[in-house]
Parts: sequence; structure tokens; C-alpha cells
Amino acid sequence: MNKNSALVKRHAVRAFEDKAAVDLNVLKDIVKEAGLAPSWGNSQPWKAYLAVGQTVKNIRETHFNSATNHVKGSPEVVSPKGWSDYAKNNMKQTTAKNDQFLGDDGNQDYSDFNAKLFNAPAIIYITIPKISSAYSTYDAGAFGYGLALSAYEHGLAAMTAYELIRYPKEIRDAFTIPEDEVLMMGVAIGYPQDKKLNQLHTDRNDLEKFLSIED
Repeated sequence: MNKNSALVKRHAVRAFEDKAAVDLNVLKDIVKEAGLAPSWGNSQPWKAYLAVGQTVKNIRETHFNSATNHVKGSPEVVSPKGWSDYAKNNMKQTTAKNDQFLGDDGNQDYSDFNAKLFNAPAIIYITIPKISSAYSTYDAGAFGYGLALSAYEHGLAAMTAYELIRYPKEIRDAFTIPEDEVLMMGVAIGYPQDKKLNQLHTDRNDLEKFLSIED
């Protein structure tokens, strides 16, 4: 395994330096590079909406008010109705490890930065057509992962999170998004703060747990 690969070194960042703006041309390059992701028949079903400057500050403020007032989320993508035992075990182990690593103060930080959308100076929202099949969902995921990898290659950090699309109205109020598009995911991009919260690294399963080979 190439330990210097972006695939290996990239990790999620949950607290950004909100006063450190990211150059707009760099963000455009990141989106362009992510657009090289493969898709069914080169359909490229994704659209990207980039919030920066005052727009992203407004979204973060509105989101913080909703989150701290315990407004129920209403994402446009249906939340999972259930998880396999395999997935549930992965999530349970991750939660336990995170709780132990962060402690009470760190967990409060975790909650606070979620509500503040991680202080992200830039957020890219991904949409696909509402009529899309699961194949286009896969393609949008490849595009979203491309954003995170490209951000890393440009010396930035990224966070892909449900929290970013938890309240669709705050996003649609900021952009003119056609009604026939669904908000699929958000990717926050910026420079990481020097915080314990950003030292979280999730464990990944050994290859034998998820790879089957027939020769």
C-alpha cells in the first residue's frame, strides 16, 4: 500500500479556520478535477453549488439557529431505514472509539462544530435529478469523493456530512436550484484548525473482512 497516496493520507476534518478564506480559483479547480469522475455512459448527472463568502456565513448562521433549537432535519434524500449487522458493528465501534478519544469536552466540541457546519469557509452542495436511479447516486458519490481527494491534493481538508444537507431550505434559499434536482450531499472545504477534534481517525476493516477472491 502506498502510504503517501491521497487515498491513504486524506481524513475528515470537523473544525475549519473560518477566517481563512480559500482562493476561489482553487475551489474551481477542485470542482473541475472532481468532474473527471467516471459515470454511467458519461452521463455526469451531478451539479455543484458552491457557497463562499457571505453566503456560506448566512447558511451557517441559519443552520446553527435551527440545530440549537432542535429543529427536526428534513433531508431530500431518504435516510437509511436500516443497516446490516456488519455496518451497525462498524458504526458502534467507531462511536465508542471516538467517545473514548475525545472525552466529555471533545464530544461537546464535536456537537458544537456540527451545529456550526464545522466553521467551513466553503461548502459544495451536490445535486442529481430526482428521477435518477441508484447508478447516478453511485456516480454522484464518485464526484463527491473526488472533491475530497482534490481538496487534499491542493493542501486543503474536506468533510462530507449529512449535517450539511440536514435543512434543505437554507440551501435552496441561497441558490436557484431547480425543483427537479435533489440535494444529495454536501462537502465542506477549508483549512483545519489545530484541535483534538481533527485528530480523529476512523479505523478501517482488514481486507479479509470485505474482500472475497475466487481464482
